Amino acid sequence: MKNLYNSIWVLLLCVSTLLSCEKTPMEDTAGLKEVRIAVVLPEKDREAIWNNALELAAENIREAYIGVKVVYEWYDEESVNLTEVGVSLSNREEIKGVIGCSVSANTKKLALALAKKKTNIKPLFTFSTSQELPRVFGHRGFLWGLCETDVSQSEIILSCISHEHPALKKVALLAADDMYGQTFVDWFAFQAVELNLEPVSIETYKESREIESCLQRILDSGADAIVCAPAAAEDVVPVQDYIDHFMYESEGGRGIALMFTDRAYNKTILEGDYPVDYISGLAPASHPNSGFSVSYDAIYGRVPFAGEAEAYDAVLITVLAAAWAEKNEEEDLNKAVSALLNGQADSQGGWTAGMISNYHHAIMAGGTPAISGATGRLDFDSQYYTTIRSTSYARWITYKGKMIIIDYYSRSGEGNSSSPVAAWEWKKQHMQDFGESGNEIDYPELKDNYAVLVAASEGWYNYRHQADVLGFYQYLKGKGYDDDHIILIMADDIANNELNPLQGVVRREIGGRNLYENVKIDYKLGNLTLEDLKQILTGEPSEKYPVTLGSSENDNVLFFWSGHGTKKGWSWKETEERNDFIIEKQRAELQRMDAAKRHKEEQIGLAEQELKQVKSE
Repeated sequence: MKNLYNSIWVLLLCVSTLLSCEKTPMEDTAGLKEVRIAVVLPEKDREAIWNNALELAAENIREAYIGVKVVYEWYDEESVNLTEVGVSLSNREEIKGVIGCSVSANTKKLALALAKKKTNIKPLFTFSTSQELPRVFGHRGFLWGLCETDVSQSEIILSCISHEHPALKKVALLAADDMYGQTFVDWFAFQAVELNLEPVSIETYKESREIESCLQRILDSGADAIVCAPAAAEDVVPVQDYIDHFMYESEGGRGIALMFTDRAYNKTILEGDYPVDYISGLAPASHPNSGFSVSYDAIYGRVPFAGEAEAYDAVLITVLAAAWAEKNEEEDLNKAVSALLNGQADSQGGWTAGMISNYHHAIMAGGTPAISGATGRLDFDSQYYTTIRSTSYARWITYKGKMIIIDYYSRSGEGNSSSPVAAWEWKKQHMQDFGESGNEIDYPELKDNYAVLVAASEGWYNYRHQADVLGFYQYLKGKGYDDDHIILIMADDIANNELNPLQGVVRREIGGRNLYENVKIDYKLGNLTLEDLKQILTGEPSEKYPVTLGSSENDNVLFFWSGHGTKKGWSWKETEERNDFIIEKQRAELQRMDAAKRHKEEQIGLAEQELKQVKSE
């Protein structure tokens, strides 16, 4: 009955949308209130992709008869100076919102430029999905991520592989060596192990010519399932062709499950001399119960590509937020957005003209309606309002020149979507084998706490590693640790770096506190080798090592490391050949510390960059 109800609901939405989009003479727009929105997306895709969603939004707002005319200002993401555009838009009162960009690194540039205004920052609506964006802008309250980050996408793709191909256990990742691909690199191995899969290879590439060699190394590793997070949609068909050739034409070929991420969910892979069938993957999509995808297909002859449903919702939110701000005499448009995105909507079909009209009437009556859109309930974290709580993902495949959606997934399994994640999460929580010995560790009395903090990379472009360690240093100082109980090791080459516009300042977030204040650095990274680090952890103070870990068997030791990681372990410094602090060495050092009675308990903390491989080891 539920499925029948949902089907009828979707059909009604489709019919009403088709009727509203019949070609009729445009009404006189004189006297309508203009809501101007800046759109920063690739000009090359404007006609084929983005105009459909944006014009449909503008048309439905017109059909809602709320006295509003949407006007778009276009900026080509790939050719404009994003910093200049962001600064310019931030100072224009008539701009009510900004939509962009398609590439995470570009979104970061645009956001940094908009943030220079400090107050009343323009709302920036994005469908960029790198985990770096909420990490950097999570406390600023102006970046509105209309998709979950790719941490979720990576998890669901691996869950799909585990669910659809239970016999396949060896998984590999091919990812773009950019801000987008980095999220998958950081989380792939960790999530694979949690799903009882074996991560056997992680390969990254900067240029398309590197793809074949990366794929060959993956195949040589014995992988029987591959996740590909491509640098561009143009790379998808070459990857698929290479794997197809290996499976069907190569001596010793074997079956390979290949799944692409959302960058492949693009018109580009349907073009060319001949369309390739059975390319498949996962991508953020409209909510299956909203009816948006069905209506879109009926109007435009195809389902929405990645980002189109989110672009539609961005327009809807901007228009309603502008109305709410005017009604409530609120200058900060982001406060209006946060008031509306409270996740309490009781309908999934809030994107239609009729629902837009209802929302607007409620606002004009002094209310604050809970709105939903093409992507479903617009529920944001109530503390930071940076990234939407739940995204629907379409499991798609190409067939006869079209994108076919074969299923929907979400982390929660909400609505008509499934949750492959939920199954293994239940197993992880309820089916763990703890053994029956019941033996407990008898720890000695706790007397003191020590910490060793290491930023294991150098240079301005590794800013985040030293910033993370300094942030942790300041956190410990705030919790009562003094410098006699902290060993701090870092390169110390960013606070006064010539590229730092704020000399002597290190921050983890825009406008955050200066983490470099009152810092006592015990050792500069450039003066140490890994052998030196061993002596600092287990040796006695000397002229060369004046500061060593002065802990005993009655003390706890916290070891925090931030830097790069490989499948061998944690990377030490930025040399041409990284000297990896491999798992065996780590284990040996812990054993040496234990033999020397240097700790009661030891806790090891890793920043995100290391988790990608260490968990698998």
